[in-house]
Amino acid sequence: MNRKFFHLLYAITCLSGSAVLAEQLEVELIMPGEKSWKGTIVNRDGDWIEFMTGASPKPIRIGASTIKELVFEVELDAEKLNEMNRNREYERIIAALERTLVPYAPFNDIPSNLTKFKVLLMELYYKTGAYDKSLALAAEISKDARDPALQEKSKVFQALTMIDAGRADDAAALLVQYGWDKDLSENAAPEKLYITAKLMFLKKQYNVAMELVAKVVAFHSQNAEWLQPAELLCAQVYAELGFYESADEVIREIAMLYKDTVENDQAQQLKLKIEKLRAEKQLAENVESEEA
Repeated sequence: MNRKFFHLLYAITCLSGSAVLAEQLEVELIMPGEKSWKGTIVNRDGDWIEFMTGASPKPIRIGASTIKELVFEVELDAEKLNEMNRNREYERIIAALERTLVPYAPFNDIPSNLTKFKVLLMELYYKTGAYDKSLALAAEISKDARDPALQEKSKVFQALTMIDAGRADDAAALLVQYGWDKDLSENAAPEKLYITAKLMFLKKQYNVAMELVAKVVAFHSQNAEWLQPAELLCAQVYAELGFYESADEVIREIAMLYKDTVENDQAQQLKLKIEKLRAEKQLAENVESEEA
């Protein structure tokens, strides 16, 4: 091994006991005042970033907390990811995103252009039931105010994940924290109405859940993102209340309008559950009739 290279490698490794020798990453480093430099991150040493431009004879050390944003060169085909998402190839997308994001993990505390990929990963973790991972990403993204739309989406998935994980008290506290427990009129955002309806369903307050989900269907019928899950929740509420014919009607509508969707998959599972409940009810009635 070249002696000069060996001593350089040894020096970098021994800079600090907390140093992390990072994969060299091409990046644009943006500082306050919109000053920026393009170059390479060669190391993360605790609170310091070691950064080298093409003109630098050696790395310079920059405080991580002083950096406004890191813009990495990420090789991901957004169109391909969207196509895979439409085809519901969730596990493949998760694997690709996790693999791509590994080298950037030491810089998660610094705002970067990776947020859009983390939002997609957060959503896919939720869809595949990896609730702890989804919540961890949502908590990180919710602190990033650079893109209000992505920040709001992270809050939505925080609430949805807590509810689907059965954490009713935590979800209720979160809605209060975000002020989503106020103004649940027909003018409220559909996601707020739907999330609150799901929480009421979890808490077995079925009449309140139905009232809220009906507002989504009646006043936000053009919003497919929230109309589809709202109709599924409507069928689930009907089933819990024992209104099986009404539930069947909604399930048929979902199958007709949203054939290749997650909502239809869940609606068909609900249909099987209703058939089982009907059979059990009929058996109980037959036993009761015979005993009489």
